[in-house]
Amino acid sequence: MRLPRLGATNFALLSLYFAPVWAADALHALRSPMRGFDDAAQARAVSFIREVFDLGLDGVMRTANVMAGTKLVIAVAFLAYLIEFARAVVVEREPNRETLDVVLVLAIVGILIWALPAFSLDDGTLIRRSATQLLLVVGAVVVLMVERQIADAAPVEAAAQRSRAR
Repeated sequence: MRLPRLGATNFALLSLYFAPVWAADALHALRSPMRGFDDAAQARAVSFIREVFDLGLDGVMRTANVMAGTKLVIAVAFLAYLIEFARAVVVEREPNRETLDVVLVLAIVGILIWALPAFSLDDGTLIRRSATQLLLVVGAVVVLMVERQIADAAPVEAAAQRSRAR
């Protein structure tokens, strides 16, 4: 049985965390009459965008809905990667690299959108949660980059050994 590489497996484990947590956050914000303003991270991110673009009340409400919808889309992307990973394990192949890359980029963008404004708050719990999520994704990026560097160097090294043997 051929298992996927460490980077793909690590990201599948991250997806097991992010998919339900972010989906629950997004659905709460979308279904709430407060549009997610009872969540400090969502409120701070929307407030930051309001300050940057000088939005009125209507713009703030639309921004809150769009941000919650974006979080839901990213959660669904994590779920799509989990499905792709499960298919790869069953078929005994590597997960689709493009799917992994797209979900990874979405995760980084999503983390930055919600974490950076949260760091400006004086709420230790929120800062720790945002920093933890940021470090989880950055750790996955590092593992994938190192793994891909090693995989890309292997054919070059094999060709160099063949040319030395001649």
